[in-house]
Amino acid sequence: MSDGIIDPKLLLRSEVSNMVPIKVGAKYNAFAEVKNKLNTEPLRLGANENPYGPSPLVVQAIQKNLAEVHRYPDNTCYELSEKMAAFHGVDPGRLMFDCGSESIMAKLINYCIKPGDKILSFSPSFPFIDIIAQAAGAELISLPHEDDLTFSTEKFCDALANGVRYVYLCMPNNPTGTYFTGPELEKILNAAHPETLFILDEAYVEFALGKLDYPNTRKILEAVRQPYISLRTMSKAYALAGMRIGYAITYCEEFTALLKPGPVFNVGLLTLEAAMAALEDKDHLERYINIVSSERTRVEKELKSLGIRFFNSAGNFTCLSLPTLEQAQSIETELQNVGIFVKGQKGRNNEGVVRITIGRPEDNDRVLESLAVN
Repeated sequence: MSDGIIDPKLLLRSEVSNMVPIKVGAKYNAFAEVKNKLNTEPLRLGANENPYGPSPLVVQAIQKNLAEVHRYPDNTCYELSEKMAAFHGVDPGRLMFDCGSESIMAKLINYCIKPGDKILSFSPSFPFIDIIAQAAGAELISLPHEDDLTFSTEKFCDALANGVRYVYLCMPNNPTGTYFTGPELEKILNAAHPETLFILDEAYVEFALGKLDYPNTRKILEAVRQPYISLRTMSKAYALAGMRIGYAITYCEEFTALLKPGPVFNVGLLTLEAAMAALEDKDHLERYINIVSSERTRVEKELKSLGIRFFNSAGNFTCLSLPTLEQAQSIETELQNVGIFVKGQKGRNNEGVVRITIGRPEDNDRVLESLAVN
């Protein structure tokens, strides 16, 4: 028996013990501190939450089933699978559900990605892919954007020639909101190996409907029989962030079946009921998407008039481009000092970005006024 405390790193795989911590957002006590200090409700525009809340049908479904929380949920998610399959026009067997799409992503560490495998992605992109790569001992190839704030199709294709086993394609990309068009995606697929798995992170795809050149990614991949897993969430457009429900659509039932083994009751009873109710209220979803599209256009017009550079976003957020990370962090701090929470993070190389959720019109006005002062 040791006299001292055992170094925890000795108990972990080396890939995990050497992982670099990633910023996950504001601590919740910061919201209360700002409220007390400024005597006003803080604007939470750093996590891309739906500020209008869930459909009334969701609230009703939760209230109706409160007395049943002593029962385990349906671990097959049968009814939700049937409804979601009909919504997407796929066989239910190609769907799987979990407590957030990140949980499904995490399965790729155990079931797919091996040490030394190469994963191609954007820079910047959703930081969880960094965790996935590090934990699996894989090599992450992060393609930086160009000076015009777009990603080069040609460079992406060139990178594929280096033995890439997985492509993490976050579209709309988080945090930039950018995307490849249909022709660009087809060019990438022509350069990809037939066995390369495309990991499509489509958490924000509902907000891309107003972009006429936004592709139907699954349709394009299926046309060339490219293996893929499409990761979706009900946190953003459906306003179920607090319920934790994500799902995946894969290219075939056999692949889904191989990924399913794991914890049995990851999706709670109330979450299942909330998700099914949210799917039913198409009008609630459409109203929010239309507001985001209209407000995003208005915000971008104002940003342009202020001389602020931003990416062409198809998400429910806009993303500012700053010359340095320090400048991005400075804007984040200055906005927080006036009660506005946004997310500043590392961009390309030593550059910085600030991702700002498209809120209600009055919220966006406050953001624009503050940016104009700064």
